[in-house]
Parts: sequence; C-alpha cells; structure tokens
Amino acid sequence: MALNFTESVVGNSDRLPEMDLAHLGGKGYTAISELMRAMILRTIEDLSSGPELRQEALTYLMDDDDEYILSFNSICRYFGFDPDKTRYAILNAKSKIRTRRRAA
Repeated sequence: MALNFTESVVGNSDRLPEMDLAHLGGKGYTAISELMRAMILRTIEDLSSGPELRQEALTYLMDDDDEYILSFNSICRYFGFDPDKTRYAILNAKSKIRTRRRAA
C-alpha cells in the first residue's frame, strides 16, 4: 500500500502532512497555494527519478532558505507544516508516496 500525501501527520509518525490544504479556510484554491503544492509534489516525484532530478530535488528539499517565498521551508510554513518533520517524512517514507489527487 502506498503512502498517500494527503494523509495527516499523527504525533511523531513518519506520515506526511495533508497537502490538500490548497483549499484554505473554505476560500477555495488559490493560484499560489496550487503552485506551492505542485512544487512539493514534483519534488517528491523527482526523488524517485534519475540521478540528476533526484539530486536537484534533494538540493531543494535540504535548502534551509526561509526568505524565498517558494523555498521548501517557506512552502511548509505557508501550509502550517513543520519543515523539518515534513522533510523527514518525505525522506523516510516506508512506502511510495502518492502524489496524485484522489477522485472526489
């Protein structure tokens, strides 16, 4: 069974935070939240790609930049996630992380 990226973090588990939060506060999806969500999901996909994409994904994931609005840390904070816990969950997932939305 693959880990679904839309499942929530529970306690100290290695599960990933719910990324379906682009629909913030009942206000609907925003362009920036969809872009941010897509960047994280693409990073996850690239981690299991060839060596060049994997290295780029790791570089992005491990960068501690807090200033750039589209940095991993900034995106995590935008969605209310702890960047370190999210990074750990991505890198230590025990099963494949699904990056596609589930049909409603």
